[in-house]
Amino acid sequence: MGKKYYESYIIIDGNLDDNAVDEIIKKYENLFKKNEIEINNIDKIGRRRLAYPIKKRVNGYYVCFEINSPSNLLSKLERTYILDENILRYLTIYMSSKTIREKEDHLKNKAILQSKYEQSKAESLLQNETVSEKTEVTETNNQQ
Repeated sequence: MGKKYYESYIIIDGNLDDNAVDEIIKKYENLFKKNEIEINNIDKIGRRRLAYPIKKRVNGYYVCFEINSPSNLLSKLERTYILDENILRYLTIYMSSKTIREKEDHLKNKAILQSKYEQSKAESLLQNETVSEKTEVTETNNQQ
């Protein structure tokens, strides 16, 4: 059976320390390798405040696993998520080639916008420095 591309998101209990979170991520890496699931990327999104409490928790650590897996192994993977008390929520999404292209385009556009924003911010800082230097020179000349 052919492997398909998936993104598997998990929310780990945000009350755990960073070492415990890393151990959980390594646990799932090993599980993927044991079941011959290819890991393309692991995106540690980080700690975020949850929109609503889940299992009386208000913070979670978000992780995205980009994997290639046979579809019959997903039920086993999700069963493992359910049994893990440190996993608050999970979501596994099939990524078609069209969806992958759209995601890549979105990330490219986001990067372009971010670089333009940073460039304009740097330019405005330079302008502010230039104006303050001119003001200092003018004040020094007026005092003399």
